[in-house]
Amino acid sequence: TAWLRAGVRRSARGLGRGRAAARRAAMPISVVFRYEARDVKAQLPSPPTVLKAIEIGAQELGIPNHSFDIYDRYGKIEEDEDLRRAIHMAGTADCTLRVKEHEHYRRLRDVESRHDEVDRRLNDIERAIRANQDDLSERLEAARVEATSASKRISDRIDQEVMKNISALFASSKDVQKEQRIIQEKLSQIDVAEMQRIATQTVALRDEVRDAVRKVNDMQESWPREKARLEEMCVETQKDLYDLQQYFQGKIDVVISADADLRREQQLVSERMGLIADDVRLVRSSHDGLEKRCSLALEENDELRTLVGALREDSEHLKSDHGQVRTRVCVLEGSAEERWKGFCPGVLYFKTWHRFAKGDDVYFNNDMTVATGRGFLAATGMVCGNIEGLAVADGPCRRFGTPGCFSSYYEVEVDEVKAVPDGMGGLWVGFALQSSDEIAAHRTREFDGWLVGGYSKAMVCRAGTDPDMPVDKLPATFAPGVMQDSSVPNVKMAMELLRKALPPRLSGEMREFGSNWNSQTLRIGDRVGVLWRSNRTAGARLRVSVNGSIVLTQEFMDAPTAEAVGFFTPIVRLAGSGKAVRLCPGVTPPAKMLADD
Repeated sequence: TAWLRAGVRRSARGLGRGRAAARRAAMPISVVFRYEARDVKAQLPSPPTVLKAIEIGAQELGIPNHSFDIYDRYGKIEEDEDLRRAIHMAGTADCTLRVKEHEHYRRLRDVESRHDEVDRRLNDIERAIRANQDDLSERLEAARVEATSASKRISDRIDQEVMKNISALFASSKDVQKEQRIIQEKLSQIDVAEMQRIATQTVALRDEVRDAVRKVNDMQESWPREKARLEEMCVETQKDLYDLQQYFQGKIDVVISADADLRREQQLVSERMGLIADDVRLVRSSHDGLEKRCSLALEENDELRTLVGALREDSEHLKSDHGQVRTRVCVLEGSAEERWKGFCPGVLYFKTWHRFAKGDDVYFNNDMTVATGRGFLAATGMVCGNIEGLAVADGPCRRFGTPGCFSSYYEVEVDEVKAVPDGMGGLWVGFALQSSDEIAAHRTREFDGWLVGGYSKAMVCRAGTDPDMPVDKLPATFAPGVMQDSSVPNVKMAMELLRKALPPRLSGEMREFGSNWNSQTLRIGDRVGVLWRSNRTAGARLRVSVNGSIVLTQEFMDAPTAEAVGFFTPIVRLAGSGKAVRLCPGVTPPAKMLADD
């Protein structure tokens, strides 16, 4: 995500630079061509192009326009975009372009300079030779004239002045010999081998110049082909850039989808952190309670010693009174069986939630009266196919009414809710035919039950039956804690009716259908009452009240009749907005809940 944002920022900066360059496109651009040791300033038309810049540089510098390339401080300028970049990087100052000749043109210019140097040296040598030849001729001519005059003077004066002029003649001959030696020394200084070597080098340089001219002509002939090949390469490069752009666009789409997945995972992590925070809060509350209890235990340690003695005395009294109380209870139960038809002695009704018959995500408080659900699927409103948010009471409901028309009733109080999107619903309430111990003993916590709630839905649950379970085992629905030979009449006939209504099946099932109560509207502190009544002929009725007002009466036509069932166990599924509920034992249903419609 960071490099994607950086790329967007670079694209925005490039777009800003392009707009600024478009604003400067209407005015001429001043550049400086730096060639060897001189700088030449020139004006480029707008928009600037590389070919136009090379032509203007060639005109200003006086060199061929195809014999050099232009460079800036970042490298060679080949495209118009490179020239605009160099002008942009120069800012308000003049853009300096360094002119670098091609290697063959530079070598050709060096050959021409060397050729000019050789021509200059040859001309100097020829001038020196001609000057020496002219000087020698002049001196020879002067010597000839002087010898002629001397011979004349000798011939004229030979008779008169022979002896006098002999010494003068010897002196003049010595001078002539001396001048001859000087001339011979000058002639010996002329190096004929050097002149031959220079001539040979001149011929070699002429061949090199012809070879260089031929190479230049070949380059001029091959330039159109190379130019066409470069244009083809540019077209292919543009196609590759377009493909690369499409590739990066696809990668950006993938990154966007990956970012959405990361956000979803982050939301999941946040919800899990919320669950962990709830765990920490519960552990902290438990720790605080333990700390208080330990402090109280330490403070009351001395009192306990006194109480132990008193308890010993009270235990002796309780042992003596226990036999009397047991005898009286037996008498009362026997009398109740004689007076009230359907009375079941020894039934322990629910008081708290069952410790083991629950979903893996459900946690209880210290007194086992508040159940808190933290499952992810249940939080989204999904309860079919899982046991998240399941909470079961530790005993059956109290029954109200007469035999054949008993009504089971319990109440829960909403202890905590959470904000969820509309449509996810809330908690589910209902009854199970099995006891809490039977549900806890099932390997997947399945049960036969009927629930309502969620987003205006009702649900029927069927439990899978173990093939190895004995057929004659008495279900706990008839009399929890009572053996098969109890006072419940017609137990075998009731078991047959129950098996016909709910035939055994190998696998469990959860089936949803529409209802009229949306439990997502529940708030903290709302009191929810749930009543179940099995009909005499067919089906059963489940009625729900919120704060004393009846909000739903749901008929379950496939439920067993009143003769086929006995006691029912309270069931709650914490889902959607419903996060925690408190079980309220020992309550009596209002008269309007028991009334027939």
